Amino acid sequence: MRTNVINLDASKDIKFCMVPVWIDYAFFRTIGEIKQKHIALIGLKDMTMDVEVIHPISDFIMENWKHREFNTQRKHANNTVKFLNYLLENKRKLNILTLRDLNIAHGTQYLNSLSSDGVGRDTVKDAERTLTFFYLWLVKTRCISSISKDTFQKKEGKFCSYYESPFKPIYPSKKPREIEHTLPHSYIPLLLEVAIMVAKPIALGIYFQIFGGLRVSEVVNLKRTQVAHGMRKGDFILKLQNQNFRVDLKEHPSVKKVRAQQVLQINDWGLSLFSDHIQLYQPMDGSNALFINRDGLPLSGRSYRQYFEKVKKTFIKLLEQKGDSEQKLLAHHLKYIKWSTHIGRGTFTNMVAENVENPYEIAHLRGDSNINSALTYMVSTNRIHKKIEGKFSQMHESYIPKLMDYNLED
Repeated sequence: MRTNVINLDASKDIKFCMVPVWIDYAFFRTIGEIKQKHIALIGLKDMTMDVEVIHPISDFIMENWKHREFNTQRKHANNTVKFLNYLLENKRKLNILTLRDLNIAHGTQYLNSLSSDGVGRDTVKDAERTLTFFYLWLVKTRCISSISKDTFQKKEGKFCSYYESPFKPIYPSKKPREIEHTLPHSYIPLLLEVAIMVAKPIALGIYFQIFGGLRVSEVVNLKRTQVAHGMRKGDFILKLQNQNFRVDLKEHPSVKKVRAQQVLQINDWGLSLFSDHIQLYQPMDGSNALFINRDGLPLSGRSYRQYFEKVKKTFIKLLEQKGDSEQKLLAHHLKYIKWSTHIGRGTFTNMVAENVENPYEIAHLRGDSNINSALTYMVSTNRIHKKIEGKFSQMHESYIPKLMDYNLED
């Protein structure tokens, strides 16, 4: 690759793509231990024959993020792929035949094209960070000789060093969030009831998300043996770690932070859901996965989200058809704004944020490594546990039957 620089004037109908690959990987912390590791590489795909091959430019990903998690590698690989495909599609307008012809202006033009396409400010900045690393790598490997290494100034940030971007894009203006992150607390019992009725395989997972702040990737990585039940308060303690359950799939949902995570036990709902779940859903592949699909295999993140979409649609339909004016207003809001499984983590965060005292406590409850994520959500664990349980103590008896006493197929 260093001498035979990528030719962008190829006549074939090809595109760059991100290629996920499983490899045997030696972990030196334990001598002789070999595990499978999911890595993200860059490939070329023949669109006519639907065939893809790994490209040597994958060295860029490996040299910079070889020891990082798959999701980090995938992010930078996808950012690089989008840039390379932009060069392929606009090679005549940009007047470039190989990567040797690249200059800083080309990178700036690409970033501005993202802004023109309506991409968000954070996405553009994320692409810019990858592009800075990519240009520096091309210079270091002598793929580009017209740009000096001195162009890339190393700076010391608050937490780590970084290279200052040489690009000068025009960033999109900041826009208010158009994604709903929280659900009103009084509607949580109804959401759980709907999940039990139309998506029972993930009802326990939704409970874990709402009362423990788990991400989807953390839910589907759980084993049955990694759920403990505390004796004093009755809360769940989940041991979160990566399992690599589905090496047959390209997708690999990973745990963001390996940890023991507390999930609040409210009105015995969690214990009841857990007891039903482990009796109904038993893995058939020996993985001991807690969440499984209809074939008895560990549930993928994609399948979990498909189940959640069914819950979401039924929940909105229920409020629309059987709710009062306030409930119908909420249904209209939820119908036309984006929201997904992450609303469970957002709802949990807001639920524990009623009395701001200590940012470290909420960071601990959410499983955050960085305290900045929790600065606006701070509360004491024991106090909030009692408050949450008190808030829900009567709700399940009076509110739920009012809306649930009808056939969902009507």
